[in-house]
Amino acid sequence: MKHKMAKKPIKHKEIYNKLCSDIIKGVYKAGEKLPTENELAHIFQTSRPTIGRAMRDLQQKGLITRRQGQGTFVKPAAKGGNRPLGLLIHWQIRPVQSINSTIFGIMVPELLKYASQSGYSLLLNDIPVGDDSDYIERAQAICRHLVNSNVAGVFFTPLELAQHNFLNVNIAERLQKAGIAVVLLDRDLTDSYHRSNFDIVGINNEHSSFVLTSHLIEMGCKRIDFLCGDVQTTAIHDRYCGYRLALEENQLTAEKSRLHRLDSRRLLESPPCAEKELLLDRVRSGAAEAFVCVNDATAADLIHFFNAEGVRIPEDVRVVGFDDLPFDEHLPVALTTIRQNPSALAYEAIRTMIDRINHPDIPAREIMVKTDLVVRESCGSRL
Repeated sequence: MKHKMAKKPIKHKEIYNKLCSDIIKGVYKAGEKLPTENELAHIFQTSRPTIGRAMRDLQQKGLITRRQGQGTFVKPAAKGGNRPLGLLIHWQIRPVQSINSTIFGIMVPELLKYASQSGYSLLLNDIPVGDDSDYIERAQAICRHLVNSNVAGVFFTPLELAQHNFLNVNIAERLQKAGIAVVLLDRDLTDSYHRSNFDIVGINNEHSSFVLTSHLIEMGCKRIDFLCGDVQTTAIHDRYCGYRLALEENQLTAEKSRLHRLDSRRLLESPPCAEKELLLDRVRSGAAEAFVCVNDATAADLIHFFNAEGVRIPEDVRVVGFDDLPFDEHLPVALTTIRQNPSALAYEAIRTMIDRINHPDIPAREIMVKTDLVVRESCGSRL
């Protein structure tokens, strides 16, 4: 037996979720026989009809097969057969120092694991990475490659393209037209006001940013700025909205001067620039007591910049980030951040993809994975 005894009766949806999770995580592998309904009823301390309902749901999702006189077995996802799944995510388009510097890079091994356990392979593209000038061409080349590879589904992170949202829509619709299931990761295709007709697996960016900003306010900060890149995505928009909402609910102002749009990598370049002087002036004048950064990479650049300029964190200014990447605890000052769960995101992405492959006509869904506030030194928690 692979389950511990439950302490109280569990309804069929909870049983379904538990068995579905065990199948995707590989507790029960493809071709393996499941416990009988009587055995499961004993494990979950519930009735056999309740177990039967959960098993029917699993069968409808294409996760199990019933063989008369033999029992119930886990099967590779139906309809997709052995066709692979594909990826079209940010770090395949633009080179990064390490895939572990993005939440998507950390998710990929988890996607590989859960895909394999569900009977799928995951196609990693081998198209060479170019420079930023061929951004659009490379994205289109990967799309063509995935279509020609006859993949069953594609995990697509909409590209960060200023004034080029049409490309995201074009890619998703081209995949869909080719009969390929599409699951969006992290964000929608265009802006937050126009919901696409594709599944999305991500987090509640607005709520998470609200929690992060509220923590700074609880720590006594009243003058809080927001730092993000110069390209707008739905995720960035939602994080900014959460920041503003936290300020407004605490009767604090969110003037336009508190929003800084720049590529944070410029802060580490040698030549002086207006953005550097502006950020330093806001700290030294007391106009900014803290910065909410759109992600951990941006926060890390800001911390290194302030550190080089003799600005102390958190004594002179406080900095928080978003993602909880592996390097966060090893910065000059350990970073307070919002923790995403790459394993849970990958698990939900695979489960959503299997549902979409087996049931292409069900309504589009938005799956939100829980986040957590991680409090470290950079927010002033130890002052």
